Amino acid sequence: NACVSVLVRNDMSDIETHAPGSCSDMASPPLMARQLSAGSAANGRRFTKKLPGQAVSLSAAAVLRMLTPKCNSAVHGRLVRERVRTAADLAMLDKEDLRVLGFTMVERGRIARWAQEAFPAGSGSPSDDSDSDPGTPGYQFGAELYNRIHSRRLPAGAPVVLEVDGEALEDDEESGSSNPDKDLDEIEQQADFWCSFISAARVPCDTAVSALRDVRENVLEERFDVTSERLREVYNDMQRMTPGRAPSVQALGDGLRRCGLVGLDDAAVAQLIEAVRPDRSGKLTLAAFETILSRLKMAQLFVWPSLTSSSSLETPSFSPASVRLRVVEYNSHQCHAADITHPKFREFCFGHRVGPASPHEGPLVRWVHVPEFDLTTLLCLTVKYCLHPLGVEDVIEQCPTKIDRYGCNYFAAVEQLCLVSDAPPLREGGAPVRAAGYHVAAFCSGPPLFDTVITIAQPDRSFAHDWPGEANAPANGGQCWAEKLRHRLTSAPRSRLRERRADFILYQLVDLSTDELQALIRAYSARRRYMAEMPGRDFCAEASACCLQLKVVIRRVRGLQRTIRRFGGDPDFSAELAGYLQDVAEHLDEAHEDAANLIEKFTAIMEAHHHAMERKDEKVRQHTADRLNKTLTILTVGTFIFAPMQFMAGVYGMNFVNENGRPTMPELLWNNGYLLFWILILSYLAVTICFVTRWYFRVKRESEEEARGGSAPAGCDMLV
Repeated sequence: NACVSVLVRNDMSDIETHAPGSCSDMASPPLMARQLSAGSAANGRRFTKKLPGQAVSLSAAAVLRMLTPKCNSAVHGRLVRERVRTAADLAMLDKEDLRVLGFTMVERGRIARWAQEAFPAGSGSPSDDSDSDPGTPGYQFGAELYNRIHSRRLPAGAPVVLEVDGEALEDDEESGSSNPDKDLDEIEQQADFWCSFISAARVPCDTAVSALRDVRENVLEERFDVTSERLREVYNDMQRMTPGRAPSVQALGDGLRRCGLVGLDDAAVAQLIEAVRPDRSGKLTLAAFETILSRLKMAQLFVWPSLTSSSSLETPSFSPASVRLRVVEYNSHQCHAADITHPKFREFCFGHRVGPASPHEGPLVRWVHVPEFDLTTLLCLTVKYCLHPLGVEDVIEQCPTKIDRYGCNYFAAVEQLCLVSDAPPLREGGAPVRAAGYHVAAFCSGPPLFDTVITIAQPDRSFAHDWPGEANAPANGGQCWAEKLRHRLTSAPRSRLRERRADFILYQLVDLSTDELQALIRAYSARRRYMAEMPGRDFCAEASACCLQLKVVIRRVRGLQRTIRRFGGDPDFSAELAGYLQDVAEHLDEAHEDAANLIEKFTAIMEAHHHAMERKDEKVRQHTADRLNKTLTILTVGTFIFAPMQFMAGVYGMNFVNENGRPTMPELLWNNGYLLFWILILSYLAVTICFVTRWYFRVKRESEEEARGGSAPAGCDMLV
């Protein structure tokens, strides 16, 4: 987003346009004159055109903001991709080109009329000296542009300075055309200069983050909110304190204290104003205030490490050789990858990215990956790239899968599930499925630049509670997708990925997360086939755990499906990535169906196991009943045999006598009565045993005949 400056003079003068200096590294809303997105002085070509009495610095985006203020934001992204940067480039397009870019019929008419008036010579070339008359179309366009911005007629007389985005922008032709943005870029990179102010400041007693119960309100919004909305609010309050003139030292000091910068005395604040004033006039612009606040905040994190040392979050201790960031900068012609170690981290935070090697190349896209979560690193990136506090809070608290848009920037969070594979088993599916959970967050600069994306990977703290069974989280498992993406960017010289912008990296994050889910589901499918081929083994407990785990997988798939729907509903994404998003949506639908089908199959395995266990229990119960029946049968037969003998023994064992003491039973008086009793008993036993034996073999023979016939008789089991 280029700034527009119009300087109206009574005399005739040339109109010069100036390339903006390199800005910070990631795009923020267009309220900021100095953008968060990376751009260098060579990023856009500028044209020089003579209009009487005006000095106009125009880019294609500036013209469109005036002519088509309600233009779809996706159009700006297409302009960047097609390298339509200057007003001259825009004027060279015909109506068919404008239609392809996405302009409506009314917007195409406005742009065509503007091109005819501003460039009457045709072909987008500057008009000749005939435009020097105030009645020429070029002059009228310049005046109309001024009136559009100011909503009033152009006054005559003294020179008028136009303010855009709250900053006074004017050309200093007599002083040698100094570049304020370039001066700010140079001062921003002087880390020792900014750290010296914090080192000399008085350290407040409550600088440490003692607790993170409400991290957004008590920490992020109070101390590290450097978004454009917050800066605009504080800057406007500073201007109201000094109406009609530049903010004073006291006003700037109050503004810095509102943003959590305390301990600076008036002499230090005056020195800051002296260092960042762009034109040595003492005026403090919004861009200069942003420079002061962001760089002092950055220095505060390096000089006062106690800001995050007592945090309740686990913060790793970095060795000098450890990697804190992995940075890849690329376009279609070049790619640079670097690992930012601990000693180089401060230089990275205070520095700016380099521009493309050639003016004909597109601007570089920067991908910053944080492989290991650290609160200090996250806060440094928050200040450097003006990240929104809501997104930073979601990173710290590990929000569910979602995508949001804060201003013109995007935030996405993905709850990843990765397959953990140690040594490959001898047979596919021969080992239980092991998974690990990770939380990946991404910040992406919005249209029209799409030039910066930041990703933060960390183990999912809630995975151990949500995942049924054993939870596994290897140290490097969550970086697989990042390594794949880094390899794709650096290996192929002319890859399709390098021709895209940062929004394509955001799409790749969702796509690779979907691939991880599909790989996990394929592992469950292989394990299910292995279980089906081993019916003799007990897999009931594992099948039950797999069903519960697949339900967690389905929840992750549904989260990604909601994210894809949000992607598709955003015109800035759907315009260029519609086909890619549809492909991911189909893969997610397929993964959802496969996971639901696997749940049914694992349920069938559990039901089959339950039926087998029921049959086994039934056999045990039947065997127990048979043994009981056999025992009762034996007891019954024994009772049948010995009952008559017991009866006779009981009868003749009674002692009934007369008055003389003689037994009244005549058999008891027989001489051979005892011998006759045993003869009778033995004869009875012989006859009974023969009868029982004949009956037993008869029933057994009938049982065998019935068994050979296919059905057993009702009384067979009692004797077999």
